[in-house]
Amino acid sequence: MSDIEVEKIGGANNEVLAAFTHTEIFVGFLEHFDGLTEPKERDGVDAATTLAELSTITADHTFITGKGFTRIGAIQESIRLESNQIGESKMSPAIQNKLTVKILGSEADVIGFGRLCKGRDLIVLAAEAESGRLRQVGSAKYAAKLSEFDTVIEELAEGENAATYVFTDKQKYVAPIYSGTVTEQPDNS
Repeated sequence: MSDIEVEKIGGANNEVLAAFTHTEIFVGFLEHFDGLTEPKERDGVDAATTLAELSTITADHTFITGKGFTRIGAIQESIRLESNQIGESKMSPAIQNKLTVKILGSEADVIGFGRLCKGRDLIVLAAEAESGRLRQVGSAKYAAKLSEFDTVIEELAEGENAATYVFTDKQKYVAPIYSGTVTEQPDNS
């Protein structure tokens, strides 16, 4: 591994707020991408020289003509990202990233989007609260999948009426920060 100088990570003076309070996520279908980049490797010829390079995607993802991310409106403060080390490998255990998103209502497009996504390879972006950093689930080699899709219409008039989407992947890294441009699906496609 290349030597990475560690001077300061975190600290008592940081005022970090949690959550994904932005009310949207971006979902792209892997077959629509022309090019995807990843964080730098920790070893090898083009290894990262900073900690940020190990967890950041700086180059833009590109799409084939006429394609882009689909913007999905989520319920505020319903988005949750978990990244957990899994597996038995002592040399390089995998990380499972799990992004949970709740969408209000039971309209046909909310339900239909779940059907459109199931079984397909995906790239999903969600923005952190306060910082606005986009976190990415899925990559070219290990795409995200819609692993759970549930709808609930409760019996009470003031009860829940929502769909919950759970996107998961397995990577060698925690869901990285995507700092490139978000190309959205054109309206006419």
